[in-house]
Amino acid sequence: MTETIFALSTVPGLSAISIIRISGPSAFSVLRKITKGKIPKSRYACLKKIHWKGEVIDQCIVLTFKKNESYTGEQTVEVHCHGSIAVIEKLVSVLVECGSVLKLRPAEEGEFTRQAFYNGKMDLIQVEGLSDLLRAETEAQRRLSLDQLEGGFSKKIHIWKDKITSILAFLEAGIDFSDQDLGQIQVLDMVADLLDSLKRELDAYQDIRSIKNGLDIAIIGPPNVGKSTFINYLTKREVSLTSRIAGTTRDIIESKIQLKGVFVTFLDTAGLRETKDTIEKKGIAKLKKRLKTTIFNIFLINNESDLKTIGVKVNSDDIVFKAKADKGNTTSFKGISGKTGLGVQEAIDLIETKIPKFNISDGLISTHRQKMKVNELITLLSDLSFDVKTGLEIELLAEKTRDAQKLLEELIGKIDTEEVLGIIFKNFCIGK
Repeated sequence: MTETIFALSTVPGLSAISIIRISGPSAFSVLRKITKGKIPKSRYACLKKIHWKGEVIDQCIVLTFKKNESYTGEQTVEVHCHGSIAVIEKLVSVLVECGSVLKLRPAEEGEFTRQAFYNGKMDLIQVEGLSDLLRAETEAQRRLSLDQLEGGFSKKIHIWKDKITSILAFLEAGIDFSDQDLGQIQVLDMVADLLDSLKRELDAYQDIRSIKNGLDIAIIGPPNVGKSTFINYLTKREVSLTSRIAGTTRDIIESKIQLKGVFVTFLDTAGLRETKDTIEKKGIAKLKKRLKTTIFNIFLINNESDLKTIGVKVNSDDIVFKAKADKGNTTSFKGISGKTGLGVQEAIDLIETKIPKFNISDGLISTHRQKMKVNELITLLSDLSFDVKTGLEIELLAEKTRDAQKLLEELIGKIDTEEVLGIIFKNFCIGK
């Protein structure tokens, strides 16, 4: 029997309104215990006083949802109370007292969504989408996670499942490959078509990683060229110490801002030069390793000869600026000044033109777990194609095709989900 759980579903702290959610078979019984009069009609708001031991605790808006009509699929009550800390703490203490009689307990992280999953309100892909949506910080992340939550990728998986079912139907019909090649050719064509679809999904995953994790851009140049001053101006806060002493920045200092709907992490790096300082050498070595992750780099120079001495090749996508241009510019490159802001907005505009445009279409792989399952499916189907060509017994071919079906069931969470759910729900807040 499903337990009845409760939790604060809004952010703790002072606010105009807070919402306490109660979900489970005893939800309406709990409401009867703490209010007077009839249970409000499902999905209709009703003003009610919360009573406990002869005392009025608060006057609240109460909503009820019948089983299968709620987010969780269980009987649900939402109490919209005043958002003071005292009211919330008192209501929570009342519900804890109710728990001894009505088998009501505080919810754990993501437990309301867990109820929704078990009641078929959402599949595992949608759960992952919700988890990402709750943490979305950029417009691109919001669009991607909302598509997952609304079932964009799930619909695509059901199409793949139908194709695998068709393959299995051919095999289980007992096609005699030795008498005619028509069945074999059709099965191979169906497998090849499905493999093409799966590989296209994997190809798009790199863009998704960039949307979720952001992009890296390193700011490179000789010591004391103004890299830290520039990054402080970009981020509008002092994230890097500035000094006239060369070699101030020893480690890579990261600062994240949003550009064109995605996060861009600017890397304030150690100044590149020949040095005997052990720590400075380590900072330079760390920088050169990190440069493998950047989409392009920004070079700040005092003069054009710096490009030959810093030891990092300037690629076609990289941008070069003359630093400290408020003191003059004798180079052929655009000048900027992190101190006065001269040319910085133009620099940002140029940087934005080089940020990739991500096409967030419907139904994309968005998590590492999903990627690994699709990879497993590609491997299995590639083996199946080979086995069909080499004349493996039809019973074994059918068994491999059933394994492909199981992989898709695991992908949407119909089988083998407990361990995966435990990991996913750790990322949820209590109350969701």
